[in-house]
Amino acid sequence: MKKVQTLLLTAGVLAVLICNGPIPASAQQQPLLGCVKPGTGLLRILPAGEGCKDNETPLGFNDLPLLVALRDRILTLETTVLDLTQRVEELEKCLPTGSECGAD
Repeated sequence: MKKVQTLLLTAGVLAVLICNGPIPASAQQQPLLGCVKPGTGLLRILPAGEGCKDNETPLGFNDLPLLVALRDRILTLETTVLDLTQRVEELEKCLPTGSECGAD
């Protein structure tokens, strides 16, 4: 008899867990890391318990992979700009003198 009661109790607990399930993702509030100001892209770090202003975009943990990808893209663009800047400076050096560019 005790085994039957234990089995029924276990089945009841499992039924409750399965029926209730986890809280849907839409019902869970994502913790905010900061808010992005429109137009400038500046990030405002939030104090505890504060939310974003009406015109700001919230930034949470789900946005971190996008931020990492954006940072990587910016680093690539910075490298490209530095390379192009050096090439332009080299070309500008040979313009006033009329000498051949790139000849060392």
